[in-house]
This record gives sequence, C-alpha cells and structure tokens, in this order.
Amino acid sequence: MTPFIIGGILIVSGVFCSIYFPMRIKNKNIEIQFAQTTAISELIAILTENAKAGLEGYRHYVELKGQTEKDTLQKAPFSEKEVAYYNANLYQVFEEMVTFSDSTGRHQRLKKSESLMTNQKSTGSIALKDAQSGEKVYIDISQSGLQLDTLKTLDNFEPVNNMQKYSFFNSIRYNPMGSRTLGFRMIENTIPLGQSLYVLGEACLVGSRVNIGRPRDSKKPFIVSVKNEAEIVQGNKTGAKVALVFGILLAVAGILVMIFVR
Repeated sequence: MTPFIIGGILIVSGVFCSIYFPMRIKNKNIEIQFAQTTAISELIAILTENAKAGLEGYRHYVELKGQTEKDTLQKAPFSEKEVAYYNANLYQVFEEMVTFSDSTGRHQRLKKSESLMTNQKSTGSIALKDAQSGEKVYIDISQSGLQLDTLKTLDNFEPVNNMQKYSFFNSIRYNPMGSRTLGFRMIENTIPLGQSLYVLGEACLVGSRVNIGRPRDSKKPFIVSVKNEAEIVQGNKTGAKVALVFGILLAVAGILVMIFVR
C-alpha cells in the first residue's frame, strides 16, 4: 500500500472523527438540555389515558428522575450485596517473564498481568420509583444503544490462598498462567438500591406496567445514569473534545505520511 493511500485513509478517518462524533455528541446534549423532566405519576397518567382513547402501542419519549427500588432480587456475586444492577468481572492476576532491550542489551524481568476469567451481569429490569407518589416504572437495560453509567463499588485483590472464603469460587476452574498465579481481582460496577437515577428513554404501557426502553428513533439518546444531568452534559462535552483532537491528530499523521514516507 503506497504512502499516498495510507495517508489518504488517515486524513479521511481524521476528518470523519473530528466532525461526525462531536456533532453526534452535541445533538445528544441538545436532547438532554431541552428535555423537561416528567413525574412518573404524570407519565403513567399520560400512557393510561392514551390507551383508554384507543392508542394502543403509544410510546412517549421522556426524561425521568427517581430512585432505584428493590423489585426483583439482584445479588452481586462477590460482595453479595443486594443491588438494582451489577456488572462483575473476575481477573486472574499472574506474573510472567518478559524480554526487553535497552542500551545495555537484552534483559528479562517479571511483569504482573491480568486476564479476564468471568463476566457476570444482572438480568431483568431496573425499577425506578417516584419519591413522592411511590409509583414505579421499569427500565429495560438489556437493549443495545444504552448509555449506562454505574458506580464502581468493589475493586478487591485476594491472594490465591484467601479465595476459599468466597463461596462462588468453588465452581470456578482456572489454568496456570505465566510464571505463577498471584491471586484474583474482583471488580463490581453496580447501581445500588435507593440510588438516584437520571433516565432518558421511550416509555410504553405493557398491560398495567410502564416500560422504559430504547427509542425507535436511533438519533434520540437512551440514557440510564447515576450522574446528574449537568455531569452527563459535561462528560459528553469532554468526549467531543477528545474526538476532535484525535481526529486532527489522525489527519496530521496522514499528511506527514504522504510527505515524508517514500
């Protein structure tokens, strides 16, 4: 592949990255900032009245704020705490011998590494409760396209000899890796019970239950976050700046390849 082709690909990729992603993030922030928060009780009334009027399958794009409620039991595997949602990773931590070179020659040293063994996520919907009325809606987090922000509530390393105190580890088998296995790292990202949530999604009535899911319009964001609205908007702005800078660097790299590589 000639330098002009490589450079051209880098330039096109850079222009695309610096324009498309910041624009997409800007549009997401516009949706967030212009959305008006609807009370859960009001949302339920809107959907119920539309169903009574014969508008079966009516969907309502809505911004909600509330607290998570224990509706179905979700127990995080490592901490064994009851939560509204969990995403748990188990890593095998081991030492391996690596070879490197410097001005004095080739050397070897032990390096600590990690390998993902298991990933577990809770299933089922998250129940979101209105603090005033006590009414609930249910958020379907199994759908694609969801921006899900959680809290890291556990990050714990245990040496090999300590793992017998965890009952879940009895059913796990692992292979020796590297020079020796040092232990295991457990990480849990969760949404605790009673956690305040910001939700932006599309509501529909299924029987007597209100479900929140991904909008049919793919341009509209679907967000479930432990962050407040201002934090989400600011995080998106930071992401847009990163995409812009990365795109510019790609384009510059493409130009340099076209000029200097022969």
